[in-house]
Amino acid sequence: MESLKKYKTHFNQEQFISLNADSDFGNLNLNYSQIVIRIECVNSQIIDLYHKFYIEKHKRETEGFAMYNLDESYLNIMVTEQIFYWLRKTTDEIISLISLCTDFKSNGKYPKKIKVSSIGEFLKLKTPFIEVIEENKDLLKLLNEISNTFKHSFINPQIMAYKGSEYPVVFAYNLHYNDLKNEAKFIQIELKKFLNDYDKFLLEIKNYIEENFKYN
Repeated sequence: MESLKKYKTHFNQEQFISLNADSDFGNLNLNYSQIVIRIECVNSQIIDLYHKFYIEKHKRETEGFAMYNLDESYLNIMVTEQIFYWLRKTTDEIISLISLCTDFKSNGKYPKKIKVSSIGEFLKLKTPFIEVIEENKDLLKLLNEISNTFKHSFINPQIMAYKGSEYPVVFAYNLHYNDLKNEAKFIQIELKKFLNDYDKFLLEIKNYIEENFKYN
């Protein structure tokens, strides 16, 4: 994902968006910088995951290995969980930053409390939120559901037997509130498609922040 900056390039002035360094909530440049740096770290995890996947795939095709190494397969699952954890945390920070800056732009002062500070809070809103966030609601809802499933669903370990055959696939098995009264939901998405969609979201966010909150 390179919408915020090219992978492994220095975070220079051309990529930097100057925000208020003296807000009531601290230096907002540090918040934005952390978002950019975290995506860089996530990219390293993604590259490592794909590298290992295609090495294993090549071995299966050339050496006839039909069985997966359970330890390696579980490590891939853990890396996938970490990727979604960090994307979830990054999105929460993006929503918080935009909510805070929007209130300041509208009222000329910062609120005592950030009104919307997470995907979960955004999804519970009964009134429309910021347009750029609303336009990506389905993507954020999926991210929220997958990350919550990894974190909370007791039945999610049932996916350990599942693995993409041609490319990395995200599997999750959600039982809401771990209550058997609820219907279990099996989630299966191609990781590349999700990451491409999320990268487009990041580009829209970057443009929105620059157009609306750039601090001179």
